[in-house]
Amino acid sequence: MTDTAVHSALESWSPAQLRDWNPSWRQDLAASAAPALTLVGDASWGAAVRDAVQLPVADPLLWANRRLDLSSGHWAITGIRFRGRDIAKPFVDVIATDVTPDTAGIAELAEVLTAHREFAPLCLRVHLPGDQRSAPASDGFTAVPDLLVVAAPVARVAAGAASTGVDVELVRAEPAGAAVRVADAYDGLRRSEPDLDQWATAADQDSLADADEEGLLFDVVIAGRTAGVVAAARDDVDGFTGFTVEEIVLDAEHRGHGYGPLVLRQLARALPAGPSDVLRGHIHPGNTRSLRNALASGREVVSSLVWVTPTGYPGMPTI
Repeated sequence: MTDTAVHSALESWSPAQLRDWNPSWRQDLAASAAPALTLVGDASWGAAVRDAVQLPVADPLLWANRRLDLSSGHWAITGIRFRGRDIAKPFVDVIATDVTPDTAGIAELAEVLTAHREFAPLCLRVHLPGDQRSAPASDGFTAVPDLLVVAAPVARVAAGAASTGVDVELVRAEPAGAAVRVADAYDGLRRSEPDLDQWATAADQDSLADADEEGLLFDVVIAGRTAGVVAAARDDVDGFTGFTVEEIVLDAEHRGHGYGPLVLRQLARALPAGPSDVLRGHIHPGNTRSLRNALASGREVVSSLVWVTPTGYPGMPTI
């Protein structure tokens, strides 16, 4: 397996929008994948992960990213992961593979679970191009979308979202106070959205501090009143260059009035973006409010992280 073969495989799994939005997409896709690929067979890194997780699997190479040969003649580069760092939720992440990104190809990947049997993985995860809310399925596996990747060129988002006639402004915030406002807003959301913790996690002070270091942590001010928090960070990933929305939340008084797309428009205008940069985010398909706001801002679903559970495996629990 050569670098050329790996890069070709990555390209076949990449979304169509990548080619349209980023003229240097091939180079950037290869650069995005490089850190994970360098960890293939890295016993030192595997030992560090093993010692941090503290499970009774001694061989550090089993913890490292691995290249696996499939019985079909294809290959997959994989790694053992734990959802939310919970050792009760192990899964195999498919980093790259030369199987096709369709039902037949996904079925071939069931073998990667056996190769990681020491960890008793519940399922595997693939990153498919396009909107997979109706995820592919077959007699041999079930597929459930975990996260949708929504993105659009920053310039598109900055030009979108017609005004509601109410002033929406962004004002630089400080991490500690913003973290309190985010936590309070999420507490209020849980009262109306009891399943909130299944598909959204409040940004903490540390992650907001990272956004603040880039000058991209803001209080949302609507008609002169502090109404929420929005934060972003530079994140060149999966061949895209640009920024990821780290947090966007409004308080109860300001939810449900169509302000979300306006906040994203103002955020896009505040970003130090180049001509090929995009504004990305990860949204659980059950988070219909956030998904609706993202689409209304001009972003679209470009790819989907999908749980794949072959017959006989328990699958990833929803909580």
